Amino acid sequence: MDSDLTLLQSLVPDVLKIIRQRFLVLEQISLLAPVGRRVVAKKLGLSERNVRTETDYLRQLGLINIQSYGMELTDKGKRTLKEAAPLIDRLFNASQTEIELAQKLGIDRAIIVPGDMDRQERVVDLMGEQLNSALDLLLPLGKSIITVLGGTTVAGVARHLSPKLSRYRDLLFVPGRGAVGESVEIQSNTVAQMMASETGGGRHKGLYLPENVSSEALTLLLQDTDIANAISNIYNSDMVIHGIGRADVMSKRRGLDVMTNSKLRNDGAVAECFGYFFDQQGRLVKRIPRIGLQLEDLDKIPHVFAIAAGASKAAAIVAYMHHAPKQTWLITDEGASNLVLKGK
Repeated sequence: MDSDLTLLQSLVPDVLKIIRQRFLVLEQISLLAPVGRRVVAKKLGLSERNVRTETDYLRQLGLINIQSYGMELTDKGKRTLKEAAPLIDRLFNASQTEIELAQKLGIDRAIIVPGDMDRQERVVDLMGEQLNSALDLLLPLGKSIITVLGGTTVAGVARHLSPKLSRYRDLLFVPGRGAVGESVEIQSNTVAQMMASETGGGRHKGLYLPENVSSEALTLLLQDTDIANAISNIYNSDMVIHGIGRADVMSKRRGLDVMTNSKLRNDGAVAECFGYFFDQQGRLVKRIPRIGLQLEDLDKIPHVFAIAAGASKAAAIVAYMHHAPKQTWLITDEGASNLVLKGK
């Protein structure tokens, strides 16, 4: 089977993308029926024109019906979707362990690379390669806005994006927040710029603001055209790439005072993401006001990638995933995934 797929890809390089895209369109129609093209396009991050082309083709195949009130699957379409699901999982390298992890966390997909990042630096390289492949699979042709958060892990995987991603695509990378007291190398602005550079044809627009400013100061700053456009890009993103932090590490990085750190420990905080601190059960312990992308905004983003690995991150992953949107793809390693699946 693998040799057959290799031959098909040589003849039709985008064949796997086409297969997955049509499967996802069928899946969304099944979940939302009766549904219109606009809703499906928004859910998948595709253009309405693209979805129209695919649905017209699916109708010709007898897999869907298109009525004035929306689209729905035919009996043939329902059978095809059910029978295709295992094949799609195999085609896109979802092992049984990855399927179990995604189901346990309530997200669309989990990608697990070998090793434990706490002990093996090469794990970051493997995750970067997986992110690059996933982006090539999911990003539609044409324009896309990708919002990038900072952090050590996200900065590490950024080095592995390739110019292939810019082929037939106009990619704009934007930071999801201002500075957070981190070293310059792992701030959102720097990581977004690095990703744009690695993709060759990608563009970058910065957000040169401290993460925390008063509402009065923000009102004045938003009168600046460049800043207003940067904020607008964030909220109109097609994709988000972010990390998941350990509460103890992130509280120090954010420079929180001794009393706040003590309270976080006493309240059992284990995870930080988007300025939210969560305990092991996913309960909110503390929220740090911030400028930029908010946790609640993720539901509106078609594709979300969470990057976190190492056994020491297992508790943080579990805690955050109580709040992750369904369309999240987690890229992690065996060190974290084994502990998550064992419930430890």
